[in-house]
Order: sequence, then C-alpha cells, then structure tokens
Amino acid sequence: MSVKGMNKFVPPHWNPNNVKFPDKDIDEMIGLFKKIVPKQNHNYSSFWNKCNPEVKWLPRYKEIIKDVLDHMGVYKYSEYTFNYWGQLYLNDDLHGVHHHFHEAADDKVDLSFVHFVRVDKPLFRFVNRKGDYYIPKQEEGDLLWFPSWVWHEVIPNKSDKERFIVAGNISIKYMTCPK
Repeated sequence: MSVKGMNKFVPPHWNPNNVKFPDKDIDEMIGLFKKIVPKQNHNYSSFWNKCNPEVKWLPRYKEIIKDVLDHMGVYKYSEYTFNYWGQLYLNDDLHGVHHHFHEAADDKVDLSFVHFVRVDKPLFRFVNRKGDYYIPKQEEGDLLWFPSWVWHEVIPNKSDKERFIVAGNISIKYMTCPK
C-alpha cells in the first residue's frame, strides 16, 4: 500500500546558515587531528576520545546553537545541553549508517547537526533503511540540522582531499510555555 505523497524520501532537515572558519584554523585543526586523535574504525573521530582539539571552537558553537534555537523560538523557553565532536575523513574513510537517538531520559538527544567545515563534494546522506537515500546541500561552511532519530551515513571519500566536519547533538532538558 502506498501513501500519496510518500514516493520520494526526503527526511526532515534544514540548512539555515553557513559559518566558515578561516582556512588557517581549519588546517591547524586537521593537523592536530592527525597528530593526537587515533583513527577508529573508518575515520578520525574525537567522539570516543579524550583528546578534543575542536574545543577551541566552543565559543563559536555556543553562539551558533543559541542563534538556531532562538530562530526556532525555543531558546528563551528552554534549558538545553549540547555536545559536539570533530571527524576527519581521508581517502576511503567513511561512517556507516547510524542515528543519534537515545532512549534514556538523561541521555536523550532531540536535535543533531553536521557542520561541513571542509568539504570537496557531498558524501553525507540520509537513508531510510529500505535502500533509499537523500543527499542534502552540503557546501563548505553549511550547517545541517535534523532530528536525532534520522538515519544517516558518510559514503567513502574517494578523493585525496581531506574532509573535516563537526557533528553535534542538542538535548532539550525542559521547555516552558511563553506567557
């Protein structure tokens, strides 16, 4: 049975802003990743690591997240936490199908993002576990926001160009109603 309008797979997401970091800062970050972040599975990720060089950008990510939540009308009426981590993809690196949703109340993630800090071509894509996929806009500096439960992956980087992204999650602890 087919539901009218459900033929094309396009998951909920939005791409409201573009934030570029200076090339010098990106080059420095990539150098640090290669030096201190061990390669795990199929990419360099600081997610499981105690070495988090991307903490240098914490003030900027606090500002970005505040701006997005304010634009959504949530910032003034909520208490939230967030975390983020960097990922470096060299030739043939990838990240298999996954999501960021967690059921535990103290580990609940509502919103996820990917910041395409340095990209050559689109490798990130949403998948629906039925074989369909959707490749969203992803130019250097773009921020992509999506519900944490949406499945996604990074297909293999078939280029010699380094790809660096920052991914993150926002957990809304509570929200009040506007008065």
